[in-house]
Amino acid sequence: MNMADNKQAMEKGVSSISVGSKFGYGIGDFAFNASYQMIAFFLLIFYTDVFGISPAVAGSIFLFSKVWDAVSDPIMGYITDRTNSRWGKKRPYIFFGAVPLGISIFLLFAAPGLQGNLKIIYALLTFLLFCTAITVTNVPYGSLTAAMTTDSNERSSISGYRMTFALLGTLFAAGITKLLVSLFPDEITGFRCVSAIFGIMVIIILWITFFSTKERVVTEREERVSFIENFRVIIRNKPFIILTFSTLLFMIAMNLMAIIVNYYFKYNLNNEAMIPVAFLSIFLTAALLIPLYVYISKKKSKKYGLNIGMGVLVLSLLILFFFGEKSIIYTIIILIIAGAGLSAVFLFPWAMIPDTVEYSEWKTGLRREGIIYGFFWVSFKIGTAIAGFIAGWGLDLSGYVNNVIQSETSLLGIRLMISFVPILFIISGIILISFYPIDAAFHKKIIKEINNR
Repeated sequence: MNMADNKQAMEKGVSSISVGSKFGYGIGDFAFNASYQMIAFFLLIFYTDVFGISPAVAGSIFLFSKVWDAVSDPIMGYITDRTNSRWGKKRPYIFFGAVPLGISIFLLFAAPGLQGNLKIIYALLTFLLFCTAITVTNVPYGSLTAAMTTDSNERSSISGYRMTFALLGTLFAAGITKLLVSLFPDEITGFRCVSAIFGIMVIIILWITFFSTKERVVTEREERVSFIENFRVIIRNKPFIILTFSTLLFMIAMNLMAIIVNYYFKYNLNNEAMIPVAFLSIFLTAALLIPLYVYISKKKSKKYGLNIGMGVLVLSLLILFFFGEKSIIYTIIILIIAGAGLSAVFLFPWAMIPDTVEYSEWKTGLRREGIIYGFFWVSFKIGTAIAGFIAGWGLDLSGYVNNVIQSETSLLGIRLMISFVPILFIISGIILISFYPIDAAFHKKIIKEINNR
C-alpha cells in the first residue's frame, strides 16, 4: 500500500462506526473485566481465607506474576504490529486466545488438595498462565480502538461503549461472585464452579467481539523495525508516558481499595454479607455516570474530566476513614460517592490512549498502536500487582490472622489501606496527568498533518 492509499484509508477511518460494531467491541470488555475483576477483587482473600496461603506470600505472588507482564505485554504489542492476516493485525489473537484464557480462569480457583509449598507453586504457575493468556487477547483488543477509526469523538463514543460494558462486567463480578459461591456447600466448591462459568462466558463473548468488529484504519506495510527501535518510539511519546504513569497510580489506588473492601466489611464492619452491596454501590454508580463524563469531555477536555473524577474519589475516601464505621448506611452512601469519582478512571485513560498513537505517528512517522497498547496495558496489570502486594504485606505487618477477630492494629491497617494509602496514589496521579498536552484541537492538528504527508 502506498502513501496515497494509506491517506485514503486514514480518511475512511474517520467515518462513523455502526452501533452494532460499537456494541460488539464493547461487550468484549464485559468478558475481560468480569474475569479480571473477579480475580482482582477476590483472589487475594481466596488465597488467604480459602486456599490457606499467608497474606505476605499471596501479595508477593501478585507482584511476581506482574513482573512477567511487564515483559510479555510490550512483546505482544510488538507481535501484533508485525502481524498481517486476512482478519487484520489484532482480531486473530482475540479469537484464538479465548479458549486458553477461559481455561486459565478456572485453574486459578480450582484449589486442588495440595499442602505447604505445593500450594504456593500451584498458585504462582496458574497466575502466570492467566497473565499470559489475558496478554495474548487483551493487548490486541485494546489496540483495536485505534484501528477502528481515527475520529477523536468516535473514539470517545467507542470508549464509552467499552467502558460501560467494562463497568457492567465489573458489576457482574463484584455483585454476583460471592452470591454464586454461597449457593454451594463450601467455598472451595463454589469458587471452582463459578470460575468455570466465568471461563465459558469469556470464550463465547470474545468470539462475538471477533465477528462483529473490523479493522478499518489500514496502514501501509512498513519496514521491519526492531523491538529496541519500537521502545525508542515509546520513550519519545511524552503524552503516552504521562498518561501511562498517571493511570498506573490511579489503578493502584482503585485496586487497593477494591481488594480491601472484602476485609473492611468482613472484619471492621462485621458484615460480610454486605460485600456484594458495597461493590454494586461503587460500580453501578460508576457505570451510570459514564455518559456524564463523556459529556464533560466534549464540553471541556478528557484531562479535565479525569481530574474532576479523581478529586471526588479523594474526598469520598477521606470521609470513609473518619465516618465509614459509624453506620452501614453511611458506608454505602460514601461508596456511592466514591463510585461517582471512580467512573472517570474507567473511561478517560482508554479514550485518551488512541490520541497518543497518532501523536507517535506524527512525531516519528511510525504507527505502532500494538506496542503502545502493550506498554499501556502493563500499567493496569502492574497497578493490580502493586495493590495486591501492598494489601498482602500491609495485612501481614498489621498482624492480620485469617478468619478470627482482628486486633485494633489490624483493623487500623485495613482502614488506612482503604482510604489514606489510595489517596496518596490518586493525588500523585492528578499532579502528573495535569501535564498531559493533547486536547481536541491539538489532536485535529495532528491528524491533519499526518494526512497531508
